[in-house]
Amino acid sequence: MKKVSVSLLLMLALLLSLSVCAFAEARIDYVTDAANILSAGEKQELRDRAEQISEQYDFGVYIVVVNDYRDYVKGNIEAFAEELFHSYGLGRRNDEAGVILAMSMNERDYDIYAHGNFGNYAFTDYGKKQLANSFLDNFRRNDWAGGFRDYLETSAVMLQKAEEGSPVDTFIPDPVERPRFNAVKAMMCLALGTLFGGGAVGTMKRSMKTAVKQTRAENYVGRGGVTLRTERDEFLNRSVTRTRIMPQNTGSSGGRPGGGHFGGTTISGSHGGSHHSGKF
Repeated sequence: MKKVSVSLLLMLALLLSLSVCAFAEARIDYVTDAANILSAGEKQELRDRAEQISEQYDFGVYIVVVNDYRDYVKGNIEAFAEELFHSYGLGRRNDEAGVILAMSMNERDYDIYAHGNFGNYAFTDYGKKQLANSFLDNFRRNDWAGGFRDYLETSAVMLQKAEEGSPVDTFIPDPVERPRFNAVKAMMCLALGTLFGGGAVGTMKRSMKTAVKQTRAENYVGRGGVTLRTERDEFLNRSVTRTRIMPQNTGSSGGRPGGGHFGGTTISGSHGGSHHSGKF
């Protein structure tokens, strides 16, 4: 009887451990809403779209929302995003290429973490800032589903551009339309300029005919006489110091390039990835 009881206990312990592992594996999906800010329909819609994008580009795109990231890690929001990504084996391809948007509702923190060769190529420092720009306006209105939709669609655009060899990495202003040359208008302006300009010069020339040439020097000197002095400026030398201004590194694998849009920062991750984080 004692042996049977021990066997049952061992079986129960094994089943319990398996169920815990299965639950742990099931907690992370393409869209994981542990804070319950989305309806069931919104979660399903966003999961389907995230899975579709991930399959199309062979690149993992994820969303994870919790109440307080400090319940899971000792560190900052960046450490939480990295822990999620690597502990649950997220990403695709051999280098675990993927991007995750991690959100913590308590202090309204967010982090975008891109990983893998293609991940850092597609989601550059500048690109992650633009990605954040796409959803932060929604989040500040508490439009969670709308913000996540914008995140997914912008991620899809950035992945497409990266596959085409032109990742979102620099700001290109709208082209300025150059004015076209109009020969008729140019000839009219030239003719009018000649007419009015010639008349003005002729009037000035006629007004100067009253001048008479003088032959005596005293006519040019007042009664008090004139004093001539000689002044000379000599240019000896000058010293010029030039300091070269080095270009900033905009690559996503570099160091800490500084602050981003909406109070966010862009930093390098400890696992070959890169972050952009801030408040929403």
